[in-house]
Amino acid sequence: MICRTAAEALAAGMTDDCDHGIDPADCPTCRLTPSEVSSLAVLYRHLATTTDVATPAPRAA
Repeated sequence: MICRTAAEALAAGMTDDCDHGIDPADCPTCRLTPSEVSSLAVLYRHLATTTDVATPAPRAA
């Protein structure tokens, strides 16, 4: 399967068991720490907004 979006890639990764044979979200070794989740939230914050791309203000005459 080819993942075409970030959501598809995340879903594919989360449906597969980790190397320890359990759900990655439940594995104490593989699950994300709160600081990792915070870092990812900051990195991908721009994808969660619904605003259009900012356009520069017109130049003063």
